[in-house]
Amino acid sequence: MSVDDRSKVIACFREAGFRMDKDRFEHRLIAQKFVYLLKLKGVEFAYPFRLYVRGPYSPTLAREYYQYADEFSRCETDLALSPAEADSVAGLNGLFDKSPSLLEIGATYGYLAYEMHQPPQQAYRTVKRMKSFYSNEQIVKGVNRAKQYLFVPTDDEAAALETELQEWQRAGIRSMRH
Repeated sequence: MSVDDRSKVIACFREAGFRMDKDRFEHRLIAQKFVYLLKLKGVEFAYPFRLYVRGPYSPTLAREYYQYADEFSRCETDLALSPAEADSVAGLNGLFDKSPSLLEIGATYGYLAYEMHQPPQQAYRTVKRMKSFYSNEQIVKGVNRAKQYLFVPTDDEAAALETELQEWQRAGIRSMRH
């Protein structure tokens, strides 16, 4: 991998306020899923990911954060993210708040739905089966946040959604008056 990829990961972690400690399993899990979801969102990384027991994982990324542990823990890089990359990090951070369980569930769903092209219901059932050690509530929350993060509506879908939201708001306002 290039220095640019490592620098970009570190810049993303810095943007997210995540100081990685390679000796903590939770931190390694967060790092892997965070980078994977950013990659699905269109942030360019050359790291190859495959599906493992705990979700998408890149041995190449793992080698980097072990080999350059100080840079990762200090968030040391001169690289600045583009506005779009910073927005992707902010969106991911806002929805998942560096929660290892939600990131693991969301990234696994993303892998199944976007890499393996499973239909949403099938991807959801596969996640439930693979992540049976998580509660149904956690699985629903993780899958929904992944969908929210990764779904980019077409102009027609956005317009239909806006119309529907306005109807719901009007109905809510009417019900408050009675």
